[in-house]
Amino acid sequence: MPEAEAPTQKKDELLDSLNKGLALLRLFASGVESLSMQDVADRLDVTRAAARRLLLTLHHNGYLAQNGRQFSLTPRVMELGYAYFASMSLPRLAQPHLRALASRCGETCSIGMLDDDAVVLVAREEPRQILRVDMAIGRRMPAYAHSLGRVLLAGLDDAALERYLAHAELRKLTPFTIDSREALRATLAQVREDGHCVLVSELVDGFAGISVPLRDQTGKVVAGLGFSMVLGSRSAATLVERYLSPLREVAAAIEAVLRAR
Repeated sequence: MPEAEAPTQKKDELLDSLNKGLALLRLFASGVESLSMQDVADRLDVTRAAARRLLLTLHHNGYLAQNGRQFSLTPRVMELGYAYFASMSLPRLAQPHLRALASRCGETCSIGMLDDDAVVLVAREEPRQILRVDMAIGRRMPAYAHSLGRVLLAGLDDAALERYLAHAELRKLTPFTIDSREALRATLAQVREDGHCVLVSELVDGFAGISVPLRDQTGKVVAGLGFSMVLGSRSAATLVERYLSPLREVAAAIEAVLRAR
């Protein structure tokens, strides 16, 4: 299904202050814990007075907390994303299947969707265990370095994949991260052929993931389903042997529900 063509927008029709406010929230979403007015001015290339207005506006609405000269996000910012995630049918329909899968395999399982260069977690379930993986709903991770992201990238058509490869920032997150465009292209071709992705120590050293695609009624890959775990003494081959079959079974069940809507 081709992407809808974006409407042409004139510069004077855009609200610059809103653009700057959204850019500020994206700064915090990138993992920055706190920012000062000068930090915001420098990073957004605005005056200190404009940075002050942005910060105070978000503070007034409860999205930022202030501690001296530093500002940080409050839990209220989750409201901005929760309504979107809560309204989506896929997470709601998949949740019972995720719960059963996490219980059956004893690992944290998640559903992710592609958003620009990131994979965003839209549903998750974790088993009862002491050691847990930090995989909160709404978390964004670089698609090229996560098993969910790779099954989604592999599901793109050739033109969309080439656009991604042309502009994506591929950083060496661990000594094992693939950061070459040619190597990533070859890896994604293999993921597309295999119908699953196993990834070890590329996002965080010592952590692993295995994921499969979720397809809609037309066969288009719309999401990924996968496990994330501490690798321990297990090998990539062990992950395939132990988890691929349950993942594919549950993916088929979720796809059947999607087709029945």
